[in-house]
Amino acid sequence: MKTKFILYFFILALISSCNLKEKIKDITTFDISNSASFSIPSSTIVDLPIDLQTTDINSSSQQSFKNNNTNADMVENVNLKDLTLTITNPDTRTFSFVRSIKIYIVNDEQGSTLLAERNEIPTDIGDTLEMQTTGANLDDYIKKDTYDLKYEVVIRETVNSKTDITAEMIFEVRAKVL
Repeated sequence: MKTKFILYFFILALISSCNLKEKIKDITTFDISNSASFSIPSSTIVDLPIDLQTTDINSSSQQSFKNNNTNADMVENVNLKDLTLTITNPDTRTFSFVRSIKIYIVNDEQGSTLLAERNEIPTDIGDTLEMQTTGANLDDYIKKDTYDLKYEVVIRETVNSKTDITAEMIFEVRAKVL
């Protein structure tokens, strides 16, 4: 009887600790949302990469860290959870003219790291494009006040006017709580 009680207590403790670990993870994980805009210029260059860059994107990380009871020193891991591109102008344009896109995060200290990409974009796609994130560790970029994004775009057909695009990003941050 004593052995059954000990076994029951052990199983109950194990189940409780799993729930506790999950709750602790929920408390120490939060998202930071950012957006950036860029334009793909009109072009007759087809099937060759066009490099574009946005500069000094405010990361808003310091305020997000503070709002979640942590600071940059307590951050254990940051990765890009979601990146969605949306064409904002012209209204009738879709991503059908784009063959592929690669997006890099850049700063002077770390250089560039591939954030997300999408290859062989279907020609029947609309004006919104979900990118495939790489899972790269981005701590050293997001802890800073600003970062840059570099876009490598390959178009599949001639475009006679520029295309304005907004990139909506969600970074997942895992940190220790103060």
